[in-house]
Amino acid sequence: MGGLGKTTIAKAAYNRIFRSFNGSSFLIDVREEASQGNKGLVSLQNRLLKDILKRDHDVSIVSKGSKLIEKLLNRKKVLLILDDVDDHVQLDVLVGGINWFGQGSRIIITTRDYQSLNAHKVDKDIQIYKLEGLDFENSLQLLSLYAFSKNEPPEKYKQLSNEIVSCAEGLPLTLEVLGSFLFDKDKEEWEETLHGLRDILDDKVSGMSIKSYDDKVIEKLKISYDKLSDHAKTIFLDIACHFTGWMVETTIPIWEACELRPRLAMKELTQKHLLKIENDFQEQKLRMHDQLRFMGRRIVSKDSHGDPAKRTRLWSCDEILKSLKKSTFLQEPNQDLLLAR
Repeated sequence: MGGLGKTTIAKAAYNRIFRSFNGSSFLIDVREEASQGNKGLVSLQNRLLKDILKRDHDVSIVSKGSKLIEKLLNRKKVLLILDDVDDHVQLDVLVGGINWFGQGSRIIITTRDYQSLNAHKVDKDIQIYKLEGLDFENSLQLLSLYAFSKNEPPEKYKQLSNEIVSCAEGLPLTLEVLGSFLFDKDKEEWEETLHGLRDILDDKVSGMSIKSYDDKVIEKLKISYDKLSDHAKTIFLDIACHFTGWMVETTIPIWEACELRPRLAMKELTQKHLLKIENDFQEQKLRMHDQLRFMGRRIVSKDSHGDPAKRTRLWSCDEILKSLKKSTFLQEPNQDLLLAR
């Protein structure tokens, strides 16, 4: 399940122990990167080697990258974290067997799909920990920290806070986003939010039946998105569809050229915890939780009524090609030459 805090816990463990190893690497969003096929897997291999060995390696073929990882790291005590793995192939090409790394190495994997671990599972060497949602007390504390900057809500908001916590069902991401959204809001806005959450639980959103638990989670997160300014909504969707992992200074000129106000919008998004800006090798990069990214892409998909060619944004290579082939301008004479230029 997304939003339980797997990545947060992995980061906390990494920051606490990475100095005890000869080298370390935290590969975030493995699933997203690997969705680009061999290109994505090669990119992950290059990042892993650079993180640990502190120099670039010219890996261009997946099989070569795997051999290089095993050859260069089999005597090193390393800490490696693979975040959001969803396929055993990702493990095959990045961590292979236990003999790829030196004695004392530790590999931490976060995943929603335990089946992806089966090909590597050795009972005595691999331990699986299943996260559960927060209990009521910790959920209330988390909501209060984001909504009031204190461990418990003020007396006049206590009942409303209790009811919102019950609707969040122990999911840390939902509590974080809702708490940030409700910060500095009056009681009427709290009551309106609670009413919206109850509608979601009762399957009464926009007259549509909510089909699954994941759909309900997305609808809860969307409460915060719906209250964003228009510029912030546009930039949120751009990041969800295209710019997660990009450098901040690379994206700002793009949005400014579109007459948006990116710095103000990013401030609004970070304040509502719909976006994180993290330092990576002294560069600021845009990060977004995969559940929020999925929500953004779902919003774009719904606006097009299921037809990729009508979407405002495309992120799948297959859908881009299909949309280009479907487009009428490709059927006009001499357009091939124009595209080639």
